[in-house]
Amino acid sequence: MTTIKARKQGNSIMITIPSSFGIKEGEEFFFIKKDNGAITMIPKIEDPFKNAQDGEFYDPDLNVDYMPAERELDGL
Repeated sequence: MTTIKARKQGNSIMITIPSSFGIKEGEEFFFIKKDNGAITMIPKIEDPFKNAQDGEFYDPDLNVDYMPAERELDGL
């Protein structure tokens, strides 16, 4: 596990990412901070489906035998 220290630079807090992580200069990320303080970096990609295989994101209906009860679908 690698330990890093946050430092202040101007009005920002900076965290240095070791080059061994393989992140390229200019690469963009979305940051999410959890309630427990954990920070997740998600790489930003232009088209997440560009290299998808046919059927890769298919999610079959789990409730195929579903029948609506009374008038629950009236407002749709």
